[in-house]
Amino acid sequence: MGFESIGGIIDREIETHAENGAAFVITKDGKTVYEYSAGLADIEKGLPFRSNTICRAFSCTKIATAVAAVQLIGRGKLDTAWELSYFYPDFSNPFYIRKGERLPSPPITIRDLLNMTSGIPYPGDSREGGEGMADLWGRLDESIRAGKSLTTQEFAALAGKQPLMFPAGEQWMYGSSADILGAVIEKAADMRLSEYMKKNIFDPLGMEDTAFFVPQEKRGRLSVLYENAGEHPKKSEWVNLCVYDHDKPPAFESGGAGLFSTAADYAKLGAELSAGGAGVVSRTAVSFLAENGLNAEQRRTYDWGSVQGHGYGNLVRILEDRNRAGLLAGKGAFGWDGWTGTYLLCDTNVKMSFTLFVQRCGASTTRLSRNAVNAAYFSL
Repeated sequence: MGFESIGGIIDREIETHAENGAAFVITKDGKTVYEYSAGLADIEKGLPFRSNTICRAFSCTKIATAVAAVQLIGRGKLDTAWELSYFYPDFSNPFYIRKGERLPSPPITIRDLLNMTSGIPYPGDSREGGEGMADLWGRLDESIRAGKSLTTQEFAALAGKQPLMFPAGEQWMYGSSADILGAVIEKAADMRLSEYMKKNIFDPLGMEDTAFFVPQEKRGRLSVLYENAGEHPKKSEWVNLCVYDHDKPPAFESGGAGLFSTAADYAKLGAELSAGGAGVVSRTAVSFLAENGLNAEQRRTYDWGSVQGHGYGNLVRILEDRNRAGLLAGKGAFGWDGWTGTYLLCDTNVKMSFTLFVQRCGASTTRLSRNAVNAAYFSL
């Protein structure tokens, strides 16, 4: 397989200042077959961006959280039909607000968390009822800065007292579902989320650089997070979703955004999933993971540009219509991206995965990730 054109695509994005630095890794049949990186991880210090540069994964974290949940489903410790209140009684009386009136919601299920149909919002949602979770995220942030952080489970319990944005199961909405799912995993597995992931995912796959913090001995490889690209990129001076650059294990471990990893390390998870499992998950578990879970009504609000041509389920998008998506990947290819421009796509049709990491605020699915992936498929 000749992937020579990919390097040129990455170089072009760096040379034109569309990105500051990037690393791209391809796996095939469970093994790395291509790596390329360019640009800088720290412009001021002149540090190059490498495949072992440690990055803030943000919502690419959700893929690992989904794998953990599917593992527990396969072990009989979790069921998508179970009500969330089974683990957190604070969710026993879910409600939402309409025109100032408090109205009852159907029970939130584990399926709702996995499919983002729970109605539990992220901070910043300006619709009626969103203030409660926004205040809770603010309270979490204050507790972290004060050195008395809420734990993952304490955050989930307090979330159970806040209004939903709509009746559970009514529509798709990107929100705090994965963070609550992380707390559920802790209860179901009877261990911290980080401990579970390390024991059941990271250690078995050899992911030595993936964790919810960056220890002192590795901080020299931590990329700067930039607010922008261009000739004069600016270091980010604010914190999103309470993801601080921790140097020791934090009390709150965000199942939706909290992992730090490298392109080379996260590609090991991509290699496992794209090869069809058999390492930390079974083939049937992978096929379950990559299956749409939204009905027609829920799809009405599943309308982002980056998900066109895709279904959604288990915290990942699943390719259904390649023409609408503009991707040369095979139908059923699945993955997600992160706010900082981290991206993972897994395709069991060809047993390949594609991991692209940058560190730019608000990047999400970048032009570079799409172009590099399409170039890779064109080379097959």
